[in-house]
Amino acid sequence: MNMSYEWKITAMKKAPTLDGLSNVITHVNFNYTGTDADSGHSSIFHGACPLVTPQEGDEFIALADLNEAKVIEWAQAAHPVGHMNSVIEEDINRIITPTNVEVTGEELSFLPSSSTENEE
Repeated sequence: MNMSYEWKITAMKKAPTLDGLSNVITHVNFNYTGTDADSGHSSIFHGACPLVTPQEGDEFIALADLNEAKVIEWAQAAHPVGHMNSVIEEDINRIITPTNVEVTGEELSFLPSSSTENEE
């Protein structure tokens, strides 16, 4: 597989005040999308992770100055990609080579045909 991956932040939670700081991001929800360049198929891992609260001396970015790239950095540090990559690749493999496809009445006469199922 020739995979590429993309992060997208979908939601965040904050603590209005925490350790003397205001609007501290505490939780991130994201979509991590993998696309196979060879087949064109994609799969999305919907994830969520808590963030480590800033410690004294750590850089703190005010909510108004925060950008998606920085939040993605935090999410990457808190949620390693190995497991997500495996899940996405397995999902795409199931799309490319399905192993559980419905047998239809058109293939076997003793099964209901799809037109019969639609009438019921």
